[in-house]
Formats: sequence, structure tokens, C-alpha cells
Amino acid sequence: MMSEKQYATPFPILQAASLLSHRTRIQKFRQAITKIVKSDHHVIDLGTGSGILAILAARQGARVTAIDANAESLKYAKAAAERNGVAGNIEFVHSHFYDFEPKEKADVVLCEMLSSVMLIEQQIPASRYAVKHLLKPNGKIIPQQVTLFAIPVQNETLWNRFHIEDLKFPRIPQTVDMKQSIDLADLQELEKFDLTKDSDQPLGIDKHLNFEIVQSGTVHGIIGMFESKLYDDITLTMKDGWRELFMPLPESVDVKIGTRLDVRVSFNPGEYDSLIIEIE
Repeated sequence: MMSEKQYATPFPILQAASLLSHRTRIQKFRQAITKIVKSDHHVIDLGTGSGILAILAARQGARVTAIDANAESLKYAKAAAERNGVAGNIEFVHSHFYDFEPKEKADVVLCEMLSSVMLIEQQIPASRYAVKHLLKPNGKIIPQQVTLFAIPVQNETLWNRFHIEDLKFPRIPQTVDMKQSIDLADLQELEKFDLTKDSDQPLGIDKHLNFEIVQSGTVHGIIGMFESKLYDDITLTMKDGWRELFMPLPESVDVKIGTRLDVRVSFNPGEYDSLIIEIE
């Protein structure tokens, strides 16, 4: 007999649970949390997901407010907190970060919404909001900095994914494993964000990158990646569990060694549909 329960696709919690396999990522966050979080602290964890960062903070003795917009993720995180004996230290709140108004501002904000080039997830806007509205004047946020990088690549597989016999579909960004694409130039820095400040730095990115082609081929798109400083010398890289983001060009471009390629990359972090990639 079919249940009368209304089921939604459980992608958010399945994704959150899958991140538990990224052990070096968790180890680095544990190191940063151990250095910063004290037993008398109030910690806010934005986008708690599986609850892993909230649990690590609670094990330091802190009072933690764990926030997530997905009710199923919160249910999972609560069960995890109970299993780890820290449920009494964590208040779970079902809310989007923009709608959350704290009873007490935080000594530490944890915000792990990192993605390959900050296009899809809300790391940049969430950090800005946290510093302005959730953090005490002398409080600390983890991560503290994010640097974005870009490189033109050849990737026949992803380029052809959207043509199926006589059917054609719009090309959109896709995550891809490292080394699946062929790099056609050297990596360049796209942007750097200081997440510790409610700064005047524009949230949007609109940059022209001039690449010198070092391998002949066909440019199908731009790969985006990042590194992130958590605290002091603790830094996350793509090797800690993230996939790169392939951002397709409107049309592919054949290039030869020595060709100069001027690429415009424009988007608002966290706004997936704002992406513009142009060859100029």
C-alpha cells in the first residue's frame, strides 16, 4: 500500500551526507574550529547540512545555532547530534540565512557553502550577510578568504552532452572531475574575496582574462576552481573534495599555440543564471 506522505526529491540531504566522505576537508575544518571556538562562545552554522561543523563546534563546548533551509537536512543533523552526545548544545533552526534574525549575535560563524567558482552556492552572499547581521564586532568567520581561478579547456564529452542524435539542448555549466578536461593555457586568478569584512568590494564579477594558448586544440569552455583560507595557514583546495566547474562557451573556438584569447567572465556569485562567458 502506498504511503500518503508527500515525498520531495531528497537531493539536498543526499548531497550533504555524501560530503562526509571528504575526510581532508573535515580535518581542516576541525583544525580551524579547534583553534577558534571556545567553550563560552555562541556559534552560528549557516547551511548546516549533515550537521558536521555544528557538531565539531559543540564538542568544543560552544552553544551552537545550526541553520538550514532544508527541513530534511535539519532532521538528519539533529539525529547526528544526538548520536554524538551534543544535541543539548545545538539549536536547529529551519530558515534561509536571509530570513534568520539571531537572538544573540555570534562569536564565530561557520559557513561552508563553497563550490567550484562560487557561481552556484551562496558562500559569498551568505558570508557578507553573516558579517553584517550575525557576527559580533570582534567575531570570526570560517572560511576567511576565497580565491577563484579560471582556465580555458577542451572537453569534447561535456560539449557533446547536449546533442543527442537529432535533439539539441541548451548548454549549461557542469561539474567535472579534475584532469577530465585538457588545459589549453595557464591558470589565471579570476577574483579574490575577503569574507571577514562587510566590504565595499562589488559582489558581482566582470573580468577580462587574456590567455596565451600553450596547446593547440578547441576551446569548449572555461574551467573554474578555487582555494579557500579557513584560518591562519589552514587552506582548502580542490583536492579536498570539490569537482571543477565547466562553463561552456556560446560557440567553440579552434586555437593554436601562441594564440591570445581574451575571455570575459561575468556573474553574480550564488546566481546560477547570471553567468556570461564571451570570447572578445
